This record gives sequence, C-alpha cells and structure tokens, in this order.
Amino acid sequence: MLDTLRKRQRTLLIIITGVTIITFVVFLNPSTRMRGGPGGEIGKINGRSVTVEDVQKLYNIPGLAYGLGLTDFVQRLIPADARTQDEQNLGFAWNLLLLRDEAKALQTDPPDDVIRNAEKNLPVFQTDGHFDQEKYQKFTVIASMRGFTPADIDNVVADSLRVENVFHLVTAAAPMPEAMARKNYEQAQAKMNLAVVSFKAADLKENHDFSDAAVNTYYQDHSYRYQLPEKRKIEYVAFTLTDNQKKLADKEKQGVLKSLADGAEAFQQEVSEHADDFEKKAKEKDLKVEQTGMFTSNDPDPLIAKEEGLSRAAENLSKEQPVTDVIQGTEGFFVAKLTDVDPTHVAPLADVRGQVVAAMKAEAARADILKEMKAGATFADAAKKAGVTPETPPAFSLVEPGNQEAIVGLIRESSLDLAPGDTSDILSQGQDSVFIHFLSREPIDEAKYAEFKKSRLPEFNQMFAGKVVFQEWLRVELKKAGGSPLARYQSS
Repeated sequence: MLDTLRKRQRTLLIIITGVTIITFVVFLNPSTRMRGGPGGEIGKINGRSVTVEDVQKLYNIPGLAYGLGLTDFVQRLIPADARTQDEQNLGFAWNLLLLRDEAKALQTDPPDDVIRNAEKNLPVFQTDGHFDQEKYQKFTVIASMRGFTPADIDNVVADSLRVENVFHLVTAAAPMPEAMARKNYEQAQAKMNLAVVSFKAADLKENHDFSDAAVNTYYQDHSYRYQLPEKRKIEYVAFTLTDNQKKLADKEKQGVLKSLADGAEAFQQEVSEHADDFEKKAKEKDLKVEQTGMFTSNDPDPLIAKEEGLSRAAENLSKEQPVTDVIQGTEGFFVAKLTDVDPTHVAPLADVRGQVVAAMKAEAARADILKEMKAGATFADAAKKAGVTPETPPAFSLVEPGNQEAIVGLIRESSLDLAPGDTSDILSQGQDSVFIHFLSREPIDEAKYAEFKKSRLPEFNQMFAGKVVFQEWLRVELKKAGGSPLARYQSS
C-alpha cells in the first residue's frame, strides 16, 4: 500500500507542478561483485581505507547531478576504460573520492557562499534569468522521493565545483599540440581521393566460386557477423489527451492530466500482478488495446516510435515482469505489456549466403591486391590483376561529402584513420562487403585553417583537455594515491 501511495503521489506532483521530469539515471549496484560485504575494504586512497559502503553512498550522485544539469561533472569522472555500468559506477565513485582529496590539498574547496550562488544559478532553478524559489522547492519535493535531501543537492553542487576548479588547474597549460590540431583539421576538411572495392551480397547469392564446405566453414567462423537482433512485441493502453483537451489552458489541462494519471495508475495496479488479464481489464474499462508488430531497439514499431519513454520501457520487459509501470508520454500516460520475444540468434546460412560469399570474395581480392602492391605494383594495376574494378568517386571531404554520404558514413562508423597508400580492412556496408584504398589527400586551404585556429581552436583545446589531459592526470594521481580497484573488477 505504501508503495502504491508513493507512486500515485509522485505522478500527481509531477503533473501539478508542470516540471519537466528529471531523469535520474538508475545506476546498477555492483556490490555483488565486491567481496567482504558492506564493511569490507576494497582499496585505499592516500592511505585511507575505502569500504563497499563508502563507495555505495556515492552511487546516486550521478543521477542527482544529471537532474541538476551538471553533466560535465559526471562525464569527467567516469573512466574512459569503464566497459559496463557497474564499472562506470565504481570508477566514478573512486575518482570522486580522489578529487575531494585533491581539491583539499590544492586549496580549491569552494566556500559556502560560492556553493549557494552556484546552486541558485543552475538553469533548472532559473526563470527569466533569476533564481526561482518555487522551482527549487518543486525540485526538492520530487528529489525527496528518490531519497535526496536539500543537503544532498548542496553537496553535489560543491563536488561539481571542486571538479571544475581542479579541472581548470590541471588543463589550463595543456593545449592541443599544433600537429594534432592540424591533423584533425586535415582529416575533416581536406578532400580525399579514394578507391572503393565493393562486393554486393544480392549479386552473389547463387555464386559458386567457393565450395559449399568452404562457405559453411566461413559462416561458422564468422557467425557473429550474421546475428539478428532481438525482436519483441507489446500491447499497450494509452491514457492521453484528446485533441480538444490539448487546446485547454494550462491549469485546466493539468486537471485533466491528473485524472488520466489516476486512471493509468489504477489500471497498472490491477494488471501488474495479473498480466494475463491485461486485455480483459482494458475491455472492462472500455480502453482500447493497441498492438505493435515485432520490432528491435534500433527500429521501434511506428506506433511507438515517437514515444521514447514507451520504447525504452518495452526493452526492459521480461516474461517474469511483463507489465510496465505508468509511463509518461508526450500527451499523457501509457501502460504496456510484453506479448512476444524473438531472441537474438544467428541467421540461417541460406538467408545470408550472399553476404558470406561477398565477404569471402572481398578478403581474397584484398589479399591479392596487397600482395601485388608489396611487390611494387600500383593499386590500380594490382586491382586489375585481381580481377576487380574499384569505384573512384570525385574528391570529397568528411565535412563536405557531396554525393558520397554513404562512404562518409562508412568511414565514420568504422572509425577509419587512413593515410595515403593505406588499405582498410574488410568493412560491412549493409549486407555488402567493402574495402577502401586511400589514394591521396589534397592540400588544405591554409587561410581557412588559420581562421579555424583563431575561431575554433579554443573549443578543440577544451575537448582535448577533457578527453585526454584530465583523464591522464586522473590515472597518474590514482596510481600515486594507491590505485583504483577498477582493474580488479575488469579482470574478474
């Protein structure tokens, strides 16, 4: 009953205040991977023992920080090598503990009046450029439902100021090297001349240049390339504003939304423990049940594509928990139920034979070309001898692709970093297999580069400082302070 009242109170407060929902990131609990229980030591920082409990106290900070709009604060402390959510949690907490020590040692702890002013200046608490006490109070009410207090808000703002102060001290004298800045500019702006060799899967379904045994072996060895994503289907009930209700004044509209939220909450409570009665309960309440087709996380059904909250919630449903909580949409609320799941699986060879043969032909052609080039042949002559005809599109750059958007997309997706004379590995372009040879790069416009350095280099320096300099400083300081336990969990 208490949980039900809390859910209804939360929904009501969100609607009445008219505040945009604060996205508190839900951080998973990695304590199950830490040995020794809550009081167990998991490492030391500057000679001070740190326990599981110490770290767990910091897990909710990123969620509150995101709600306050302090994105940089969180991102700067998440280790670049964290591979999972658990590792992000632990790495963030450990880095924050270190930064608190460093801020104290560097005498950059913010005084109380600075913390108060920074808090009042947060955009989430502003109206027309001024601190809005009502917005602050509404935020604290909603935050309290997550277990946060006003003191927690003060502490997060203080921590963000500590990180900001240390960040500027560390990165102030570390601009991006000129050679790196020029290389990045050339890679984006200089026009490239490429040769592209493609093998179309659609044209090779019936090709028999390779034996069935060879094709099957390649397919088995590279089955990961032919995995089909999980598909799922849901049904849902919408509690949304009618066209006429959308035209109401805000105060009247909030009243209607409150009624819709109450209805959605009541329905969700009835079906959450009796999912099989979803359609029956909807029919009893004269509610329309919508059904999607099978869809993937990257390609949601058209019925729910515009409702991101509903799409995300659908991804988290399972046979054990098939019904969502009440989901707030753009014009009301939804309750959904999972009805079918088609798990991730490898496509049958018969369905992807053309793709397999295309990849095999691409690998064979690339090997032949590289062999000839190593013996002194030009790429053009080597390609001709290998029996392939490369496409040579007009020169283009990454920022001005012209009609070569597809190739630019492939370069970006594959994170290609080729120099003139280099040949890429085999790349997948849809179902086709492709490799690219970098013929030449045309000179950049030096006047435009000079203008870029004048107008945009400070921005790039800041990116460089955040992604390279500060992360390296953190790594070194963590080592001095005793090391991070993150490596231990990455190897476990």
